[in-house]
Amino acid sequence: MGKKKDIIVKESLSELKALQKGLSIQKQKRVQMLIHLKRDGSLTKNYMGEALCVSSNSIQLWRKCYEEHGIEALLEDKRGGSRPGQISSSIYKRIEKRLNSPTEGFKSYKEAQDWINSFGINMGYHAVNKYLKRNFNTKLKVGRKSHIDKDPAGEAVFKKPVSETR
Repeated sequence: MGKKKDIIVKESLSELKALQKGLSIQKQKRVQMLIHLKRDGSLTKNYMGEALCVSSNSIQLWRKCYEEHGIEALLEDKRGGSRPGQISSSIYKRIEKRLNSPTEGFKSYKEAQDWINSFGINMGYHAVNKYLKRNFNTKLKVGRKSHIDKDPAGEAVFKKPVSETR
């Protein structure tokens, strides 16, 4: 059986339960770990992992983080980098204008990639695809009432009534 690690939780049970209400599910599990530690004393990481449906390695990291830095560090969101985005606000507005235009819209993500790369930005196909879907909720392959490249003269010829010669 694994050795139990003794951690003293400084916050009260009522504080932890109140804190748990406005958090995401992952952060709620971290606070739930502290509630278990406060209520039941020291527990093994394997038991805590099974109780919270997370990996025992996650429990080990969370306990270490809480022990060394406190609850603020435990609930801190560490995802994401500090790298700025490639697409500036002016190019964002131009993309938005082009996507909302019924005649000048992109026919494919490859066309969108080429158009964005014409501004000196080197973005791959999948990066452009994800960017457009995430920021503009695009689906370029959608049914339309009429084709954007439709020739009005050709439409008039097509709709011309056929004279009956019988």
